[in-house]
Formats: sequence, C-alpha cells, structure tokens
Amino acid sequence: MRWKIPGLFLSSDIVGKSDHNFWQKKSDLFERKKNKMKRISRYWSYAKSKAHKLTVLTSTLVFLVAASSCQKSTFKNPSVASPETVLAWNEIATQAFIHFPEQQAPPPMIESRVYAMVNIAMHDALNNIIKKYKTYALSSMDKAANPDAAVTQAAYDVLIAEAPWYKSSYDSLLTVSLSAVIQSDSKAKGIALGHASALAIKNNRINDGSATAQFQYTPGNLPGQYQFTAPFDAAPFNGFYAIPGWGKVKPFGLTSAAQFRPGAPYSILSNEYATDFNEIKNLGSINSTLRTADQTHLALFWMESSPIGWNRIARIIITNQHGNNMDAWKVARLLALLQIVEADAYIGSCEAKTFYNFWRPVTAIHNAATDGNPDTSPDQNWEVLAFPTPPIADYPSAHATAGGAAASVISAFFGKDKISFTTTSTTNSGTRSFSSLSQAAMENALSRIYIGYHFRNAVMQGKTLGYNIGDYIFAHYLQPE
Repeated sequence: MRWKIPGLFLSSDIVGKSDHNFWQKKSDLFERKKNKMKRISRYWSYAKSKAHKLTVLTSTLVFLVAASSCQKSTFKNPSVASPETVLAWNEIATQAFIHFPEQQAPPPMIESRVYAMVNIAMHDALNNIIKKYKTYALSSMDKAANPDAAVTQAAYDVLIAEAPWYKSSYDSLLTVSLSAVIQSDSKAKGIALGHASALAIKNNRINDGSATAQFQYTPGNLPGQYQFTAPFDAAPFNGFYAIPGWGKVKPFGLTSAAQFRPGAPYSILSNEYATDFNEIKNLGSINSTLRTADQTHLALFWMESSPIGWNRIARIIITNQHGNNMDAWKVARLLALLQIVEADAYIGSCEAKTFYNFWRPVTAIHNAATDGNPDTSPDQNWEVLAFPTPPIADYPSAHATAGGAAASVISAFFGKDKISFTTTSTTNSGTRSFSSLSQAAMENALSRIYIGYHFRNAVMQGKTLGYNIGDYIFAHYLQPE
C-alpha cells in the first residue's frame, strides 16, 4: 500500500531514460532519535525488463466481464462508445502506482507525466474516430475504427512503456476489454488506431527533459535559503533534493514552466513571515496541542499523491454526473485536461521552487535564531506531523498547485464550482465531503500547514498558481470542434 511510511523518499540516481529505467538504490535502516522510531527508506526499481505480477484491478474487471457477458457490440454506430472503458484505464493507471512493487512509489511529478500521457492517448484515439474535440498529438482519422478497442489499446501501450511493473493487470484488463468487442474489421482498425495514438504521445515526450531531471543539487547556506532536511541531510543520502530539474521538463500545455511563476516569498524579516512562521510552528508539529482532531485527519487524508487523489475525485464526479450525457468523448476530454494541468502544475511549481530556493518550515524553526526576525524563536526539537519533510524547497507548494489546477479545470468543464462529492484516501481512513471544488482545493492546500510541510504563503500562492494553470489549459487545449 502506498505511503505506509509517511512522507516522500526518493533516490539520488538519475530519473531515467524514455523507457523509465530509474531509481534503484537501497538505503540502510536509520534511527530517528527524537521519536525513537525506526524507519526504512526504500528506493525503487523501475525496470522495463521486469513485469511484477500484482493484484488485478478487481472491481474494474468484474464490471467489464459483466458488460461483455451481456452483449458484444459490433459498434456499427461508432458514436456509441463506453465511458466505463475510459474510466477503467484511467483507474488502472493509478492502481499501478498505488501497488508499486517497492514500499515507496515514484513521486507525484513522475505519476503526473504518466497519467497525462495515458489520458491524452485515449482522448486522441476517440477524436480520430469522431472529431468532437481538438486532438493533442495525433491526427489520423479512421471513422470505421471501433472506439473501445482504440481506447483500450492506446492506454495499454502507454502504460506498458511507462509503468511496466503492473503488466499482468494491464494484460487482464486488455483481454476483458477487447473480448467485449466482436471480432471485425472495425475492431482491428480500432486496435491499430490505439497503437498510433499511444505512439504519437510517446514520440511527443521524447527528450522532454524528464530523463535528466535528477542531479546533485547545491543548497543554500544563508537564512531563508533551502537546506537539506532530515533524513536527506545525512548518510546514506548525504544531501538529496528531489528532481531539481523537473522545472526544466517540457510542459504539456504552458508556453513555459515560468509562465505563471508567483512573486517572491515573504522576506524573513517581515511581519507576514513571522505570522506564517508562528502559525505552522503551533499547528504543524507532531506534538501540537493546538491542532484540532479534524485538522489532523485532513492533514493525513490529503497527504496522498495529488494526481491519484484528484483522479479519484474526477471519476466520482463523472459517475455522479452520468445523467448529463457524459459519453466517452466527454469523459476522455475531462480526464486528459485534468492530467495535463496536473503535470504542468508540478512542472510550474518545481520551476518556481528552484528559482526562489526558500527554506522549509522545519529548517526555519530549527534555525530561527539566525533569521534576524525578533518575532520568531527557535525550537530544536520541533518536527512535522508526518516525518519526513519532502526533500524539495518550500515555495510554492506543489501539492496546493496541483489541487488548484484540478479544481479549476473540473469546475470549468462542468461550468460550475458548486459540485458536491465525497471521496476517500489511501493515506487515512474515513471519507471527506465537500459542497464545491474550491472548498476541496482550499482544504487540500491548508493540509500542508497542518502536516508541517509548508508556510501559509507557499500554499496560498501555490493554489493561485494552480488556478492560473488550469484556466489557461482549459481555454487553449482540447477545445470543441
């Protein structure tokens, strides 16, 4: 299960080539003296040559088996396609990362790139059969192609290339999905179109910068500048920063990673900084007596990977909106837009993080005696609610950026913010309910204060950055024909 150890553990190896062979390194057992807890940091094997046999996505397969046992369709009318097929492949992509064979899955930046490619491939496959929306990477119309076959093959090909460890589950879903389509020339054309759609987006992302995004990062040494945080500041990490080059990765939709870069963080000498400092010092520590039970619950609930969490929210809302003519084309478009903005949210926020290089709250609180601000005071024993702090700069919060971007594009798609839904999480029990997308985005942002990872300014500016990215992408990509 993902995130059994709270936090984000990363490898110092190169992020990987286009086939994503990357990040294999085991760390020793280390002891965290403050809480007398032993934790093991696990690194990842992301090898294309090894396909790990894991649990099949049971609920999806049961649904598709039931559907195929009722009736096989020749799809003489290709506009009749299954939105459930799109949803099934969207979900199995997230399941691949939830069931990553090592204890810690790759970070959300990597996930967001994979999800964007998968959902773009499905969108393009459908819109090269009936062109309802503009495509992203492929222009190769085949009106006779079967849409479910095209969607299935497109998603499968991308996932096998980008997340191969879950191959046995992809194979099972591929078999069930294609068996629901009667053998015909239309089916063969759909499979061929799916291959072409996957190839188009894979070719589009060749040399996008992701292969060279991990390298040794040189931190600052002055008050206010990012410094390595525990345990990444000591052996076996010896100074590690997560994917410092991700801000240089080619965006999926933005004109540049810096297109909506927020203004500078507060000066550490300012009153605003002191206010944020004291807020997180009081509310974000593991031993806080001021954080409420609900704030603790939401902090751990939203600790989940944003691309996984917001994918789930989108699927829930799509299911709830089934009466609004949510056909396969609409579902694929929404999910593709969502994952484009999630991917660009991480690229844009990571660009700003390395540009400003602002220190994390844990570093600031431990070293407050050096910041020159009379309204801050140090606490050498202060620690975050969920150790460790992710090894990346504070400002702006990528997590808040991803939430803002997702809320923006989903609300724009449905033409309203006030959409009620209830969702779950892989990082905490129970459910949380919302009356609007903006409410969820705000709670997602504030969770990073209560967990101790980000100053308030970082999360608020991150959320705004996300909304800016979402608004731009929705206005410029996958528009109706």
